[in-house]
Amino acid sequence: MDKTLRTIREEIKENRAGNIPSITLLVDTNILADYGWKRDDNVLYLFDTLVVDNYDNLLVIAPKISNVEFKAITKHERAAWLNLKGSIEGKLKDISRYKGFKKLYNNLDESRSELDNLVRSLDRSLYEVLEILSNLMFFFETELPLQDSMAFYISKDPEYGLLFEDALVFSFVKLVGKSLENESKVLFLTGDRDFDVGKVLKELSEVGVEVYFNSGECLQRVKALLE
Repeated sequence: MDKTLRTIREEIKENRAGNIPSITLLVDTNILADYGWKRDDNVLYLFDTLVVDNYDNLLVIAPKISNVEFKAITKHERAAWLNLKGSIEGKLKDISRYKGFKKLYNNLDESRSELDNLVRSLDRSLYEVLEILSNLMFFFETELPLQDSMAFYISKDPEYGLLFEDALVFSFVKLVGKSLENESKVLFLTGDRDFDVGKVLKELSEVGVEVYFNSGECLQRVKALLE
């Protein structure tokens, strides 16, 4: 484990010009989606304002699995909306043959245009998260064999109740907390209630990690720590 903890510390220090930030905020796929899809104002403010204004003191990290999952779910969403658009287009000609349904035709035609906008928005979200956010946060890409083995056994243990992907996130958060113990205040923000399990929360607390399921509460905590 010592080698893994050293690797994490070295990667973080390299990302921050040799320094350990006073606050380390870990996020998962849900939070990346909150930013990319612009569905949570607190998350937008966190990155666009707090991280920018406090770059030296606040480091946001996402594990590799969250980066991969965000790309996958965004592309899945994109494909689903394009399929719906195709279905609408396939029915527009049929509806045009019926009298008295011009309003329905116009509504569906308008929906088709809105779906185009939605798809373009999803395309932009990939760029905003993978390109823009990469300048504001740290996507941890280094392979950690210990993380993988921990996640495998955790995912098999019913006391945790985590699927392998979530177990990867949990094991990463736990290892970061252990590696930065007493040097950086480590927080974990997630929208996934699968982590709201007694054993998970207890083990993260034991390595000094504060867990937040509410972005507003996490935002206030970060602000307080920065004061």
